[in-house]
Amino acid sequence: MNILNGNEAFAAMMAGRNIMCRLAGELIEFNDLDQFPATVFVKPGYEFCIKIDEITINGFTFLKPYSLDELEEGQDIFLIGNTGSIVKGQFIPEYEELVLAVKNGSVQRDLANAELQAKAFQSLLGVKNELVIKVVDFHTYMKPSTKTKKASRKKDETPSEKVETVQHSGEMPSDSSSKEIETDPLKIVESFTSQINECVKVESVLALRYSFSANGYLDREHIHHLFNLVETKLIELDPEQYAPKTENADLSVEALKKLQQDAESLIKAEQDHIEAGDQPPLILVEPQTAQTEEKNVEVIVQHAQDEHYQKLLGELLERASIAKTPNEANALYKYTVRWTEEQRKPLMSAIHARLDELNPLVNDSSLSVRISKAMDLTELDALEIDVSASDEFIQPQLVELVNKRRAELDPFFNPLGNAS
Repeated sequence: MNILNGNEAFAAMMAGRNIMCRLAGELIEFNDLDQFPATVFVKPGYEFCIKIDEITINGFTFLKPYSLDELEEGQDIFLIGNTGSIVKGQFIPEYEELVLAVKNGSVQRDLANAELQAKAFQSLLGVKNELVIKVVDFHTYMKPSTKTKKASRKKDETPSEKVETVQHSGEMPSDSSSKEIETDPLKIVESFTSQINECVKVESVLALRYSFSANGYLDREHIHHLFNLVETKLIELDPEQYAPKTENADLSVEALKKLQQDAESLIKAEQDHIEAGDQPPLILVEPQTAQTEEKNVEVIVQHAQDEHYQKLLGELLERASIAKTPNEANALYKYTVRWTEEQRKPLMSAIHARLDELNPLVNDSSLSVRISKAMDLTELDALEIDVSASDEFIQPQLVELVNKRRAELDPFFNPLGNAS
């Protein structure tokens, strides 16, 4: 899974891809974007990924298999064989058979999705066979072919090496086929711990995380324990990326950039005056305090947020103006749940204007007249049903009219919270 920054994620979203988000450095699952504020792309402390599509066949739902651009050398893969077997190993770009398997959609991301995909294919043929899980080292299968190429220099050596190749390749399935699926949580944790310790690349460690959740025999506390081990391993392999960072460090970097820009401006101004034959002006520079540096950073961040807000607002206003149904226009509100009332006001005005165009309030107006002229409580109850089916933006006013008329018809009616 590729981790994206805010700019990359926003560009991918504009290109039509589904984006997910989470707090940076946290080992929690990614969530849909509607769980985060609309300005999350310009806020620090978040990381993004592209949501993987799902495929459903005969009731079996599984993630879309790996594509070549998602894989790196050494990454764990699950190869779905045509003999009812699932082979776990590490991806080798030079291994042509593995590359062809990826291109043909036979390489899955984890064991759970590999099993679901295999069962889905079986269901198309009406087959229900048990799946065999194997764990192999794909490098082993490459060594015999390498020996055969070297042996081509001497024809006498070819027969013996061919025999060795057949014997060696025949040993692997027997060893791996005897490997049963482990169900003991403690042994599973021990196995995962060993795999984490053996990882030498960040990508391999990250790939392991999704195997924890996919394993149906681990409890929550086991998974959290493994996540902690992964976090420790990530810090060990790439401390610059994954070690905790203090806010002051970020501030000092921004402050240094600002000071560098100021210094370059001063030097340029002095050079211009010297070339013009003037006396360089006396410029008093007050030392920047920590508060000034922090304020400058806040201004930069605020500017970025405002720029993103204006861009997103423009897109939402355009979508509101061409909305084809009231529901489509109302749905735009969800993108503003974290906005202030002032930020939301232009979009709300556009939505109301579009709703007036799509659904003139003639019926609602006539309904309000019927409510105000209701002769008894029975007639008012019937009108209340029509109110519940009316447009959601006019419902509060109609409900208020119903309560007002009910109070007129029934002096003892005084609902809690009713506006006076």
